[in-house]
Amino acid sequence: MRADDLLRLVWSNLGRMKARVAMTATGVLIGTAAILVLISLAAGLQRNAASSFESIGSLTEITVYSGSFVASFGGREPPKLDTATLNRFRKLEGVTAVTPIDMFGGGQLKLNRWVGSASIMGIDPRVISALEWQVSRGQLQINRWQGIAGASVAQNFFDPFAKQALNKPPDLLGQTIKLELSRTDDTGALVTRSINLRIIGVLESGSQYDNTIFLPLSDVEELNGWMLGRRLDQARAGYSQALIKTTTPEQAVIVDRQIQQEGFYTFSPRSVLQSLNQLFLIIQAVMGGIGAIALLVAAIGIANTMTMAIYERTREIGVMKAVGASNRDVMSVFLAEAGCIGLLGGIGGVIVGVGLAQLISLVAAGMLATQAAQSGTGASQADLIIIYTPLWLVAFALLFSAFIGVISGIYPALRAANLSPLMAIKYE
Repeated sequence: MRADDLLRLVWSNLGRMKARVAMTATGVLIGTAAILVLISLAAGLQRNAASSFESIGSLTEITVYSGSFVASFGGREPPKLDTATLNRFRKLEGVTAVTPIDMFGGGQLKLNRWVGSASIMGIDPRVISALEWQVSRGQLQINRWQGIAGASVAQNFFDPFAKQALNKPPDLLGQTIKLELSRTDDTGALVTRSINLRIIGVLESGSQYDNTIFLPLSDVEELNGWMLGRRLDQARAGYSQALIKTTTPEQAVIVDRQIQQEGFYTFSPRSVLQSLNQLFLIIQAVMGGIGAIALLVAAIGIANTMTMAIYERTREIGVMKAVGASNRDVMSVFLAEAGCIGLLGGIGGVIVGVGLAQLISLVAAGMLATQAAQSGTGASQADLIIIYTPLWLVAFALLFSAFIGVISGIYPALRAANLSPLMAIKYE
């Protein structure tokens, strides 16, 4: 039987039982729409989580913590983050920059009459350009007692004598901020020190460094040494943290694994994002499985419809065989009819599913916008993609619904093909 003859015959047969085909296809429609909406919801959550997680830090950066950090959580102490260790990290394939990190948490920041706060982090100024940080204004290169401020540092300043918050945060670029320190010496006397920090760059917003001021590593070491009252030699004793930059996010996963094998504890946004994606793949599979239950019920409906069609068209099947139709031809007709029912339901399910997904997304976005306006956090939360329907999911839904239809028609097709021509023609 030629393909065009088969299609005309199938279309004619389906047209004779429009109501039954419509009801049967509705079951497939519901199952397909359920699969589409549920997997789209999981995919949207995955995209939102990935987008939010990427703002925590660059996917090509790895933060390495020293043994003292791990030991504080009860872990075994790995090798120190000394100069020799850092040099070894620099030789790893895919590593473009390595810098030790030294934190300073004391002192108070002052700008004219305003008082502020920020995390102060010391890094190697020679590798700042290799870190590929983006500045909204100013420059990245820093010298002694020069700093780069995060995007939110200016918002932390306030007037301690004012009754209300500042209407507009100060512009820190080009400003000289005073860092006021105090400690007690061996005699118990209070010792103070004031240092002028000139801000020569402001980072773009949306990263983990929004509330950080970066200074040259030697400056932060001097600050920590002054607060402790002794000179520090962290190059030999070991730093608390180190930051590693890789060429690609995929390379970050490999380097992260190599460093962990040496006993260090690391934090890599790319590695965590990879684990997060694996988790959401499982969630998508579970969501799809829930929707597939509805398709299973629809498959039983297709099998029932095609079985009933055998009883109604027994004489017709007998005539087909009598005029030369083979068992394969009869099976092809029934399988094609079942597949078409599944495909029609799948097309309707895709249309309904996409429309329902868009409706849910609009309603959820409106609710988020209202909550954002009430809380004063801004309207950016309303821009989240609540539901995301990838193109592969639409194609999969159509093919899967047609496949379910064909599978459901196997039993009726075999039964029709095995009918005796003589008995079929005599059937009343």
